[in-house]
Amino acid sequence: MKKILTSIERSELLIRHKTERDKRVADRIKAVILHDDGWTSTQISEALLIDDATIRFHIKTYLKEQRVAPAHKGSSPLLTSRESETLAQHLESNRYTKIKEIQAYVRETYLKELAISTLYYWLKKNGFSYKKPKLVPHNADPKAQEAFIVHYANLLNEAAIEGDPVLFGDSVHPTQQTRIAYGWIKKGKDSVIEVTSARKRINLMATLNLETMQFTYNDYETINGTAAVEFLKIIEAAYPHAKKIHLIWDQAGYHTCKEVAEYLITSRVKVHFLPPRSPNLNSIERLWKVMHEHVSNNRAYKKFKDFKEALFNFFDLTMQNIKDELISRVTDNFRVVEC
Repeated sequence: MKKILTSIERSELLIRHKTERDKRVADRIKAVILHDDGWTSTQISEALLIDDATIRFHIKTYLKEQRVAPAHKGSSPLLTSRESETLAQHLESNRYTKIKEIQAYVRETYLKELAISTLYYWLKKNGFSYKKPKLVPHNADPKAQEAFIVHYANLLNEAAIEGDPVLFGDSVHPTQQTRIAYGWIKKGKDSVIEVTSARKRINLMATLNLETMQFTYNDYETINGTAAVEFLKIIEAAYPHAKKIHLIWDQAGYHTCKEVAEYLITSRVKVHFLPPRSPNLNSIERLWKVMHEHVSNNRAYKKFKDFKEALFNFFDLTMQNIKDELISRVTDNFRVVEC
């Protein structure tokens, strides 16, 4: 039997069926989808407990009008193409957390009463999804970021020719405090995590080589210029045969201080500073997210030494076991962000 739905139409009907509260509309959607699967009207009739003639009518109506809702006069009016366009523009500029708020805006602006399920279907069809907004640094400079991306591409070419490693570096301060994160929990149940009041933290300086996933790190009582110089020496020891070591990190004070600048004059490490407020251009930032998933999220540590052991086990053991995941998630696929 010939298919009647495109892949997009089928996907849209499946999405609408999941949220449709009107059983009549849900049955019409199922009838169309089953017909597309090759079922006869008799088979669909027996499965849905609806007479054969009604099933044939539903399918005929969809083929002719692309409609699954009843066509009675009291049905809610849909948005015109112009209204859909202006609503989409409005939603891109204004953030709503509930569909009811969008429903109220449509009611006030277009004088139309759209059901929640209808608006949900409209949102999906027009490319909207329910997700958290991303935080971006204040006053990030898009032009400076674009210039760095060009510089980085040239740097990779130069390093490949010379055989020099390119490292992303950063300082991070994981705390013992539990980080609550989303997780699958049975409906109607609560998942309880005992939270400690401890806020002790570990001060780390680290580098990551994207080409080999070699991770170098050390912990310090305090991150300052002295610690930064000591860590530069650790980096040089980690790459003893490299004539030059390219290090990308931010412009924190302990990276740009006089002590570090003087050491770099004779060091094999060549620093490439990121533009101000541009953590999105530092690949090692993506590693910290993976780290928290394995060490901090939804986990409580009563003793600081247990937290520290779990953190170092991630760096020393777990990273080797999840190398394929790191290669796919910790990348240099950069995007320019702007406020």
